[in-house]
Amino acid sequence: MRRPAPLSRHVEGFRQHVEEAKNLKIMQQVADRLGIGIHEVHMELEKVMRWMQPVRRQMPVVSDDGNIQTMEVTRQGIGPLNTKFGKFWEMSFEVGDRWSKYHALVMADLDSHSGLPVFKNKEEIVVRTDSGCVTGQVFADTTCDCEAQLHLAQEEISHAGEGIVVHIPHQDGRGMGLPFKLGTLQLQDALGVNTVEAARLLAYDGSIDVRTYEGVVAVLKFLGISDQTMINLVTNNPKKVDALEMNGYRVINTPAVVKGHEHISHHLAAKADGLGHNYGVFRPRISPETVNLEAVDLP
Repeated sequence: MRRPAPLSRHVEGFRQHVEEAKNLKIMQQVADRLGIGIHEVHMELEKVMRWMQPVRRQMPVVSDDGNIQTMEVTRQGIGPLNTKFGKFWEMSFEVGDRWSKYHALVMADLDSHSGLPVFKNKEEIVVRTDSGCVTGQVFADTTCDCEAQLHLAQEEISHAGEGIVVHIPHQDGRGMGLPFKLGTLQLQDALGVNTVEAARLLAYDGSIDVRTYEGVVAVLKFLGISDQTMINLVTNNPKKVDALEMNGYRVINTPAVVKGHEHISHHLAAKADGLGHNYGVFRPRISPETVNLEAVDLP
């Protein structure tokens, strides 16, 4: 004889039924207010919920040492941002490297089912690899040019009509972390040293930039950017160019040169002299060999 279902299961089923009824009522109210059918509200809601579901893929990338590694990339959500540079889609990513959290700002149409961008120009795309900077990008500190560089990249993308910014929040302080970065600002303020000198004073082992960019390559591949597409990279940092070239991409470098004032000019000069940042337009030194690496979908 079949045993009756536990009371808790009946209660849970009733609660679910009530919630679904409430949701239908809300959808109908929204549809009536907008003058559209409830099925349109339902379809949009379904799309949003689909895009909120994690999507995992294994992305093969070439690391700094030339070895091929497989990196897991998980897209965790999508939403529109209406900026002064136009409409972007923000995509949240989890990447299997030391930096973990990534964001992609994408200007393009999206496939309604997969949420992946559909770029019109298959030959070339504007890209910015953007390290996190709380002091400059959030609190508008004028010591650095990080906020201005990000805005310049968004403007370049807007002019092109499509493109990608890959933002890595945990790379603040050139990957050394926010406490280290705040310490360098204190030394600059107290002693009058520049950003590179301050970092070298604090970093006893000599490491002042520990950022890596394999995760950026993995995110670009997740977004469907193959090595057949020329990357117009908005950056002053030759290491970012090298990371893409190592993975078979052809790169045009558009320097992110911002309007200078006393603090910015001092900062830019220090990065040019101490870190080899380049403020002139240059193209690839070599034509990198194509690296034929295919992604793998994960359940």
